[in-house]
Amino acid sequence: MGEIKIFGYIIVATLFLSAIVMPLVEIFFAYRERLMLSDALYNSCRVAAEASINYWDISNINAAVYEHAFDENFGNTFATSFGLSYLGKTGNTLKFKGNEAYNDFEVVLLFEEKYSESHGASYDKTITSVSVEATSPYKYKISFMQSLNDNAHYDYLLRSERKYFIEVFN
Repeated sequence: MGEIKIFGYIIVATLFLSAIVMPLVEIFFAYRERLMLSDALYNSCRVAAEASINYWDISNINAAVYEHAFDENFGNTFATSFGLSYLGKTGNTLKFKGNEAYNDFEVVLLFEEKYSESHGASYDKTITSVSVEATSPYKYKISFMQSLNDNAHYDYLLRSERKYFIEVFN
C-alpha cells in the first residue's frame, strides 16, 4: 500500500513539473526563433543590397538601390532561410506562405535615401537606409502548448525589425 502511495506522488510530481517545464521550453524555442528571424532579416538585406545597387552609382560613391531588385532578392533569400514560399509584394509588404514549422510571414520594407556631404570633397554621396519589419503568428512546438493556445485564443506574434544602411565607402 505504501508503494502505491509513493508511485502516486511520483506521478503527481511528474505532471506538476512537466506543467512548469513545458512553458519554459516553449519560451526557449520562441526566443531561438526570434534570433533566427533577426539574423535572416540581416542576411537577406545584405544579399539584396549587394545585388540591387547600380555599379555606375558605386563608382560615383552613391548607394542608390533599385527597389524592385532589392525586393526580389530579399524575398528569395528570406524564403530560402526559413523554407517558405515567396508569394510576392503588395505595396511595401512582402508575403510568404508558411510550412509545417512556421506560419505565414509578412515583411514590410521601407526605403529612405539620404544625401550626406563629404567632408573636404566636392561631391555629395547617397546613403540608402532600409527599415525591415517581419511578423508572423508563432507556431507552438509542444502539443500541450498548442492545445492551451487553441483554447485561450491568444496568438504570440513572432516579430523582429532591423534597420540596414547601404553606403559606399571611399
